[in-house]
Amino acid sequence: MAVKQIAELNRRGLLDQYMVPILKSNGKNFFSLPNELFFMNIGHGAITVYAYLLYCEDRRTHQCHPSYRTISAAVHLTVSTVMKHITKLADRQFITIENTSYIDKHGMKQNGNNLYTILPIQATMDHCYQQQMLRLEERQRWQQAQALLAQSTESATCAPL
Repeated sequence: MAVKQIAELNRRGLLDQYMVPILKSNGKNFFSLPNELFFMNIGHGAITVYAYLLYCEDRRTHQCHPSYRTISAAVHLTVSTVMKHITKLADRQFITIENTSYIDKHGMKQNGNNLYTILPIQATMDHCYQQQMLRLEERQRWQQAQALLAQSTESATCAPL
């Protein structure tokens, strides 16, 4: 059965000479996720929300503006959970968030959907590495302070009672 399926895929020109699938795309029906995303320790919920934002983005401007409710319905998470993941993505510099507004038909100013800008993954990685270095430096300073404290308590003699 597998031989038949492979033969059919070959006949359709969907496999290369090494039997690797050939993905023909006009750029409309799929998008890719950066490999680095899976090493950033942001959790599956944030990855899901990020993937949906990439799905929605304008490929020229790298921006999109789905509502929290739209994202929630698409990824099957609650609105509050989506908001939490959006905040995490912004804090880790995967995206920027810009509040928008509009004038309704009664002339009243209303809040619009957020405008999300997807940042280059390299900038996100650089920010992550910078944060890791700051945490390492802070830990090193803490360990040095602990060593000095231990040294000073060892050298201090207590007066006999």
